Amino acid sequence: MTTNAKHDNPLSSNGQGVPAKQSFDVPIRLEIGVNKKKTHYLNLGNYRNWQFQISNQMKKTFKIKIAETVRALTPVAGPVRITYSIFYPTRRLFDVDNIGSVVCKFTLDALVEFDILEDDNYKFVPEINFEFGGVDKENPRCVVTIEEISYE
Repeated sequence: MTTNAKHDNPLSSNGQGVPAKQSFDVPIRLEIGVNKKKTHYLNLGNYRNWQFQISNQMKKTFKIKIAETVRALTPVAGPVRITYSIFYPTRRLFDVDNIGSVVCKFTLDALVEFDILEDDNYKFVPEINFEFGGVDKENPRCVVTIEEISYE
């Protein structure tokens, strides 16, 4: 996971010096447990079957893992397009939206909590995209890209 956010464009289209595009990595699997650590993949099938305590612990662990990176982002006031590029650890076929949906939910909640986005409703996030980024056995992850959009 990267520790610094990446700003692709030094100035936004509004000319106020706010990055128009920012990218950062988030995990697609987490280890939780007190005495015995267990690895859980973030996907809709697992999310549906987790007990409330596991689900809550996964969300807290996810937020802790990405906190430093998210705090380094520049807050965005207007509407954004968010793209989630999933890098899976194997060539095994998977549904991109199964992973993307849970990662999206956890990520958007963190972006709002850390005041990067004002809210995660459709007024502020009208467009969300999921895509297969490739296979990365050494560093399975999701690259999140936040892109300012305008309706001019």
